[in-house]
Amino acid sequence: MCNSFIAQNFRTFKKIKIEKLAKVNLFLGKNSVGKTALLEAFYVYLHENKAEAIHKLLLKKEEHLSSKEDLASVIRHLFHGHKLSSPGESGILFSLVEREKAVNSKAVTIATGIKDDSNEFLIIGKDAEKQEYPLTRDFRSFGHRARIFEESNHKSNLKFVYSTGIGNADIAELWDNIAFESKQDSVIKALKIIEKELSDVAFIDAKYRRGRVAIAKVSGEKVPFKSMGDGINRILYIILNMVNAQDGYLLIDEFENGLHYSVQKQVWEVIFTLAESLNVQVFATTHSSDCIQAFGSQWKDDEEKATLHRIDYKDKQHSVMPYDFFDLDDALSTNTEVR
Repeated sequence: MCNSFIAQNFRTFKKIKIEKLAKVNLFLGKNSVGKTALLEAFYVYLHENKAEAIHKLLLKKEEHLSSKEDLASVIRHLFHGHKLSSPGESGILFSLVEREKAVNSKAVTIATGIKDDSNEFLIIGKDAEKQEYPLTRDFRSFGHRARIFEESNHKSNLKFVYSTGIGNADIAELWDNIAFESKQDSVIKALKIIEKELSDVAFIDAKYRRGRVAIAKVSGEKVPFKSMGDGINRILYIILNMVNAQDGYLLIDEFENGLHYSVQKQVWEVIFTLAESLNVQVFATTHSSDCIQAFGSQWKDDEEKATLHRIDYKDKQHSVMPYDFFDLDDALSTNTEVR
């Protein structure tokens, strides 16, 4: 388990440090304070193939103007201030924390360097191993090299649930991965939070579009999932990712998206239960007081199983405020969102 974390020179962060993490972790803060960037930092650090993780993040944010754009022009968006570090300078650093300092043996670094022929390279380092990518080559070439190990990581137990954008193909693949592992009951149980009469889920070929679509059996009738509302589709996507992340990690951006405040307590109950039974460490973000309150209803049962942190940005510096369970009311008072 990742029990602490530090990130330097990444995205909006010059430096951010979290000294204690648990099985389930919730980060709160105002919009544009860096909550999504923190999840992205976790994603790169925890991914087995750092280059593949970087490539996916840049594609997701559409930070490339074309596939032929050189790597230096695109990769700079990961660095603080959108500016590449110069060769020999400290670049991006991710690591665990011990005695308030980064643990060198657990560190991942992303920086630039110069080879003997004077060409500049992106250098990704971990555990004395280095991957090097020419900065002058196009972004497409970087993506091709990054996918060299994609097959071995295809069933990775690191999953990222973004705040928007749920594709039919992604959901179908996640469902297929658990078809023979007796985990489908956990998904259906979670879906019953919104639709109590739901008894089964299936994916069928769509006659007029590519891929398969999800349908549910509700009171004996077949109902397309897309017609059942954002809430049940959001739960389907979260729980499918979670059961696919067994013995690994689940990142959830803006947990409350699509979920009515009245069901969030039950969804957090499922998250806490599956985190324990499937051995999944969860990192989630929110700017909703309803979400924090629902999280607190499960946190109170075992304070050591979860953490709550507020991210702030003031005077061009990020700070992280940890909360104990008894400070929950104070955490709620910092949020102004109303449902």
